Amino acid sequence: MQKREKETRKKVKVSQAKINLFLDIHNKRDDGFHEIETIIAPITLSDNLSFKLTDKSEVKVYCTSDSIKESDNIVYKIACFLKETYEVQNGVEIKLKKNIPLAAGLGGGSSNAAQTVNALNTLWKLNLTENEIHSIVKRFGSDINFFLSEHISHLGGRGERIIQMLPPISIEYILLVNPGIEISSKNAYSWVVSSSAEEQKKKVLVQALHDKDILKIAENLYNGLEPGVFAHFPIIQEIKIQMKEFGAIGSLMSGSGSTVFGIFTSRDSLDEARKYFKKYNYWFCETKIEEIDDL
Repeated sequence: MQKREKETRKKVKVSQAKINLFLDIHNKRDDGFHEIETIIAPITLSDNLSFKLTDKSEVKVYCTSDSIKESDNIVYKIACFLKETYEVQNGVEIKLKKNIPLAAGLGGGSSNAAQTVNALNTLWKLNLTENEIHSIVKRFGSDINFFLSEHISHLGGRGERIIQMLPPISIEYILLVNPGIEISSKNAYSWVVSSSAEEQKKKVLVQALHDKDILKIAENLYNGLEPGVFAHFPIIQEIKIQMKEFGAIGSLMSGSGSTVFGIFTSRDSLDEARKYFKKYNYWFCETKIEEIDDL
């Protein structure tokens, strides 16, 4: 009995990053956000979170990144919201090991937030329904809803509405490169050159995902934020060009940037690209999309 009690006071979560395979920017909404359509895939790059209940009735977050103040951390904000809203007596100590770069278009903060809600729902015995959880996380970010399921998903609205979950697929050789530039989503969306409607590209990409056709997927990657971001940071566009020069069959800036990913057909070509980017002291990481079929 004691062992079971101890186990329910701790929780460990893997918090996956994401890449956008498609991002179409539409009109600006009355709430100040843009209407978008996006297709997001989880990747194996991840942060690590551990949660431990305490009797001190406070939320404490310890993060390996010194650049995130506790009060600004979305993990801290969402934990405090849950504690206050549901009048929780226990406190919690949260340790966050950051591996996902900040403000890099990889969804690290949103992923952390989703895993925090899931963990605290269990530890604090909140008994929140799936709909209640989705409603809560909408308050804190546009793509947190995606990370509650972590399936390849087609999203709408401002990124919080799941239009459909897409079939699982395995893409093994993906290289992420980030030149160390932090870009806020607010800035990236303010630089949108023009609204577009890439319906045909989206249809082809969705069909390619159903067919598990990696070449077709790579050929139909699209991000409507690229022109504006590239105009402000040409180095990001240069990284995308260099990815293709080293054999990537497809390359794209993920989300609002500044991370660029390349899809390769072999480890050899990926390694050649990695050696090149290593010379510039860029952050880089080899990752993949794993085929996990539990829909």
